[in-house]
Amino acid sequence: MPSLEVKRVPTNPASLKSTAVGDVSGVNPEYERYLDLHAQFEGPARKKLLRKLDWRLLPTLSFLYLMCSLDKSNAGNAKLFGFLEDVGMTPTQFNLALMYLFFTYGLCEPVSNIMLRRLGPKIWFPCIVIAWGLITTLTCLVKNYGSYVAIRLVLGLSEAGLYPGSYFILSMWYTPRELATRMAIFYGANTAAGAFGGVIAYGVGNLDGVHGWRAWKWLFLIEGLVTVAAGLSTIVFLPHFPHQYGPGKSSKWFSDAELEYAQLRVKYAAGPNPPTYAFRWSDVAAAARDRKTYLMMMLFWWGGSVPTYSLSYTLPTMVKNLGYTAVRAQALSTPPYVFATCVCVLVGWMSDRFQRRYYSIMGCYCLGLVGIVLLWVTVHYDGLSGVSYFAIFLAAAGYSAQAPIVGAWTSVNVPNPSKRAAAIGLLMLFGSVGGGSIGSNIYLASEAPTYPLGFGFSVGATVLGAMIPATIHWWLMRRENRKREALDADAIYGRYTPAELGELGENSPLFRYTL
Repeated sequence: MPSLEVKRVPTNPASLKSTAVGDVSGVNPEYERYLDLHAQFEGPARKKLLRKLDWRLLPTLSFLYLMCSLDKSNAGNAKLFGFLEDVGMTPTQFNLALMYLFFTYGLCEPVSNIMLRRLGPKIWFPCIVIAWGLITTLTCLVKNYGSYVAIRLVLGLSEAGLYPGSYFILSMWYTPRELATRMAIFYGANTAAGAFGGVIAYGVGNLDGVHGWRAWKWLFLIEGLVTVAAGLSTIVFLPHFPHQYGPGKSSKWFSDAELEYAQLRVKYAAGPNPPTYAFRWSDVAAAARDRKTYLMMMLFWWGGSVPTYSLSYTLPTMVKNLGYTAVRAQALSTPPYVFATCVCVLVGWMSDRFQRRYYSIMGCYCLGLVGIVLLWVTVHYDGLSGVSYFAIFLAAAGYSAQAPIVGAWTSVNVPNPSKRAAAIGLLMLFGSVGGGSIGSNIYLASEAPTYPLGFGFSVGATVLGAMIPATIHWWLMRRENRKREALDADAIYGRYTPAELGELGENSPLFRYTL
């Protein structure tokens, strides 16, 4: 962790001032104010603030992500309700349509995060959520392959900002020690979407034929209208960024002292030399040039998007192939996602508790691999359907739990907000375009139920595309931390001004990467 992070210094205000590297007491009045507030919010007051933040941010963002995941992946449920036959699509055309979404989805992620950085969540999020809700609703009117492709392209365009934007919003309100747990709770909505998707599809299946509409039409209509309502609610429930509050813009949710401390505790989480909060295009360019962005992109792409999307789109069919009816397969696709949600939150909490991002991610990859390999072997034997179903639990949990740790690991090692927003958007650009387009096409219907291409590709992607880059990333940052530990802090303060150290961000010799 950064050597100046609050968690590493005593909680007594006087001690905080005396132990800061370079002792900047009296130099930065805002930092002095932060130290005073940090002492005032010691204990119950800080827990109360965190509870307020949790109840304000997590339910809102998690529900939005739940709807985003449902609206993006409900095609797998619609397929079992005769969607392909009614629209006149072949399985190959269906897979291609699923793939096309990820081109607009991925390409717009960095653009959306930049817009979020400039406009703030209270303006940008209602716009994109209402837009994709309307598009999902219109999917019930699809009549052919061309119209479905158009719907998927526009859906990707509008949904692109929710996932990277939510990660960025959380990183603006929570300190590095708190981030992985909150990102895991948020991401749990994605795994919960698999559970809710199965339950909703099971219920909607009973509407088949009502008013002359097939069940898949009701599925898109209901989920789309709920999303529009959720988008309207964000106008009330989603706060601004903390630094956007000031004279003339207060909050009804927080007292003035709570809001001031919420602003300063994140700004000074890495010590007395904070990064600039002004938006600059040079910071966006710096993220595009940074090696860390592309190494983390590999994790998100090959260890996250490919296996996660492929599993979400194929799971109902995979369960059906174990010998269950279509409706029962919808219901049985729920328990693996419930388990995955619990594992996701547990791993996020442990990652924060022990501050070991690399080991947390590798543990998730190993769990996912065990599940995929076990499933790959057992689907060849009719008498092992129970073992195959258990393997789905492991695969869903492992590949879901790694995602919030990847987001947290990226966020805590990029202190500059504009660069962090761009880095998150860029790593998700490649991950979404590459992972989503590949993941939706590797489990071929012609290879069911053994899926040799799908299982083999998932194993290779995890080991070669994710585990090896994660190890390289960890080793390079550990080497840099050891170099910086050998430097003399007084000499550093003699060479750089506090402003220059803040400008350097994670390149500052005083910064320590989270491993």
